[in-house]
Amino acid sequence: METVYSSAAAEARWRARWEELAVGLPSEHGGQPYTIALPPPNITGELHSGHAVSGSIQDTLVRYQRMRGRTVEWCPGTDHAALATNSVIERQLRAEGTSREEIGRDAFDQRVNEWYVRFTGRIYDQMKGLGFTCDWSRARFTMDEPYVAAIREVFKRLYDEGLIYRGPRIVNWCPHCRSAISDEEIAWQEHSDLLYRISYPAGDKGAVEVATVRPETMLGDTAVAVAPGDERYAHLVGVEVKLPITGRLVPVIADSAVDMGFGTGALKVTPAHSLADYEIGERHQLPLIQVVSTEGRLDVPNLPQFHGLTVEEGREKVVAELMRLGAISGQDEYQHSVAHCDRCGTVIEPLVSEQWWVRMTELARPAVEAVERGEVHFHPSRYADVYLAWMGNLRDWCISRQIWLGHAVPVSTCSNGHRFAWVQAPERCPECGAVELHADPDVLDTWFSSALWPFAIFGWPADTPDMERFYPTSTLVTAREIIHLWVARMVMLGYHFTGKSPFADVVINSTILAADGTRMSKSKGNGVEPLAMVERYGADAVRAWAAAVGTATQDVRFDEEKLGSYQRFANKLWNVTRFLVMRLGDGEQIPEQPLVSQAQLLAEDQWIQDRIAACVASVTRSLDGFRTHEAMERLYDTIWHLFCDWYVELAKPRLSGQGESRDAAAHTLVSGFHTLLCLLHPFMPFITEECAQRLPATGKTLDWAQWPAVQEAEETGSAVARAVDGLTDFVQTLRAAVQQAGIERGGRPFLQLSATAAGLEQEDCWRLLLLLAPVTRLDTEEDGAEGRPGQKTVPVAAGGFQGVLWLPVSDQAQRERNSRLLKEVTARLERVTSQLDSAAFVSRARPEVVERARQQRDELASQRAELEASLAVTADE
Repeated sequence: METVYSSAAAEARWRARWEELAVGLPSEHGGQPYTIALPPPNITGELHSGHAVSGSIQDTLVRYQRMRGRTVEWCPGTDHAALATNSVIERQLRAEGTSREEIGRDAFDQRVNEWYVRFTGRIYDQMKGLGFTCDWSRARFTMDEPYVAAIREVFKRLYDEGLIYRGPRIVNWCPHCRSAISDEEIAWQEHSDLLYRISYPAGDKGAVEVATVRPETMLGDTAVAVAPGDERYAHLVGVEVKLPITGRLVPVIADSAVDMGFGTGALKVTPAHSLADYEIGERHQLPLIQVVSTEGRLDVPNLPQFHGLTVEEGREKVVAELMRLGAISGQDEYQHSVAHCDRCGTVIEPLVSEQWWVRMTELARPAVEAVERGEVHFHPSRYADVYLAWMGNLRDWCISRQIWLGHAVPVSTCSNGHRFAWVQAPERCPECGAVELHADPDVLDTWFSSALWPFAIFGWPADTPDMERFYPTSTLVTAREIIHLWVARMVMLGYHFTGKSPFADVVINSTILAADGTRMSKSKGNGVEPLAMVERYGADAVRAWAAAVGTATQDVRFDEEKLGSYQRFANKLWNVTRFLVMRLGDGEQIPEQPLVSQAQLLAEDQWIQDRIAACVASVTRSLDGFRTHEAMERLYDTIWHLFCDWYVELAKPRLSGQGESRDAAAHTLVSGFHTLLCLLHPFMPFITEECAQRLPATGKTLDWAQWPAVQEAEETGSAVARAVDGLTDFVQTLRAAVQQAGIERGGRPFLQLSATAAGLEQEDCWRLLLLLAPVTRLDTEEDGAEGRPGQKTVPVAAGGFQGVLWLPVSDQAQRERNSRLLKEVTARLERVTSQLDSAAFVSRARPEVVERARQQRDELASQRAELEASLAVTADE
């Protein structure tokens, strides 16, 4: 074996090997299907850290299920991401000094297709670089012909059922993209604007004063709303007030949406340019007066002094005119969030537009019941509440966009005005036979086409073998931001068109933030490119990090040091494999080791077997519950600390001998390490394959190995295992005491045992202690007390063991050292105590994190007390 592990060489070797073995293809002779439809990444560039986390968790799950004997189908694919890709292409055209209109539709489409070909291959290469074992033979794209046909079928059925309609409603409009966009495609930014107070005369009733940051939209006001019961305005409800500039009369109405504590408590109502105002307008049947065009300019031909101005220019002019009329009574600085298009950064203009809509109420009902009945489970479970809350406040879904790229709305209108939906492009009107047809100019929202993903990828609407075998899928791993944008809509359409939920479990992975806690963004330059991290630390380190943070909490700050720690973990695995190969094999391979009986095992062998069995149970339980962070944490601790740091050190001397003890140690080392590699394989597949191939009877790949069986046993283990656990605690206490005494390396002070943990014979205790602790055995006080002036006894106890150490009396150097340690321990104790005193930490952190903090506090308090006692003793001397 090479001295140093090369992750790059191992990754290239095993990617080729898995492809050769067709690991990603579902077995024809496997067990119950386990299916994941990979959330298709947008073809707008390269994968980001969120894709790495989500995809690594998915690959961990599918490898785990393969080892459990299930027939695994992990279907990959990509999304055309119409609005996002359209924005990228148009940005490129602008940089070249041209536009889509100038180059024409055919050239634009060609450019888009070239982009798709280029980045689809790059995205798949990145996935393979991370070790993803998808079924590449079934890779799908949302613009593939079969997928397009499925989209049209869904649209036509919903249209024929009356669940899709066209009509004017308020939308988020991007004047730059010239398209409606969804709420989820909005980026909110903080603005500092002026809040103007404008007076609307009410005749002999006086006047009502409204507050607004958008005075230009008062040209389209159709009411003033006040809160019901607001005594300041009760006498004005039902009265008409006069708008400055236009002179129109509008009513004062009472509506519960008004916050009487905001501004003046009176709200100017512009239903055509505010979602909240639109809903007030619907309740009170107010007219719609649109004063801003789709180009983002004032559209008021009857007021030529404002007509055609940009919104910003119009605001200045309107304010100036209101000032001239004496209608502005004051203005204040006002901080508020403003909606921007997250693709181009333009300020969103709410306006009423003729669009295609989906009626949601009927579709939502079975999707709500599915979660309430437990047919769809969220992990963590709190996200079910997020899902249900959104489903309880649904509005009709705008599914049309006014861009070139995307799925054309499959609707035509004939020369006689008959409108109809279709699946195959029609030649004539089905109602009157007219051949002059006009296609709808809009394209569909990308999320509409994506909502079909779990069943459309398997051939729906045809009753295909893949639909029969792999649908419904098993698990969805995704981000919390798209629970309502995508997850809910998949559940709705899944039930409506297949009668089944598209998946049983929804795993919400953590959001990865930049190191400073802000959201990662290309524009900010604080994103993390996964393959750059793979080149630096290896794919296994990236995957282990993804598992460790991906299900741990809601938001996680990126910490590159953690990647380094998992790279060191991979090196640790390589080094222990190399040790075993050198001691038990020929330098490259380990032969079969002699079988041993349980009776031949020593206490430490029984202990590590017990601890590995507990690890099997814990990791299996965590993976079944989609808690990859728990599994990764348990594996790291068991492999690095229990197996490598403790058991390998205990077994080393026995490997130099012969006979039953050597055979028992060799057998336990090899079989135990193989079990641990199997457990770790779904998380870190490259290094585990490399190591396992050096062990006997591994097979062609660990993906085809059998998952270790869970043994019915107590988590605390046998009496022997508990005793060895206690002994390791005792050893750490002894090491700390010897170190604090300032004894140089190699020094072995006397130890007398007064109590040992149940489960270990006295001789076993001493055998293990003398291997692990820097002490010399002392059976009676008389044996060690004579002839050792200048020494003192120090009681030591931990893990059910008690004893006395004979240590040199502390000198000045030792006192200074203890003083320094006391300061360090006190500072750490204060930090942990402050953390535990924080109600926010205790309530929000995971229970096990809080418990670890409490244990750390208690340990530090104990260390401080010992150091203070030691300093007090030396002061007296």
